[in-house]
Amino acid sequence: MIIEDKRHLDRKLLFHLHFLFTLFIVNAIIISYDILVHAIDFLLALSGILMGVGLGFLAGRINRIKWHEEKKKVIITMDRLGIIILVSYIFFEYFRNRLFGHWLEGAALTAFGFSLLGGMMYGRYLSLRLDIDAILKEKKSR
Repeated sequence: MIIEDKRHLDRKLLFHLHFLFTLFIVNAIIISYDILVHAIDFLLALSGILMGVGLGFLAGRINRIKWHEEKKKVIITMDRLGIIILVSYIFFEYFRNRLFGHWLEGAALTAFGFSLLGGMMYGRYLSLRLDIDAILKEKKSR
């Protein structure tokens, strides 16, 4: 998923995309290390990533992506529903250990948390990319 023409993307949006992808890569490295040292089983890490991607897609609603006619760029904004989802997202992150602490403990719980967080970052990244691609495709067809 490569954006062919970045000149139609707002700087804030580009930063947001790069930031999310960088966080995902950092988490992927940590998760890989945790799998290699047997802190977490591969399937458990994969399930955390997949759950995170699903939650990340839902959290992708935090930001609204739209075309700004004056700037001739795709911009990112936040609406009221997005703020509610953001607060829920932060709440979930804060209580993550309490939610999964019944089944996991110690290093496995921490590794699962990184798997979940990495998946969330990637899900949000994919959600933004799909929205951007749809807007740019719509503008190109006009």
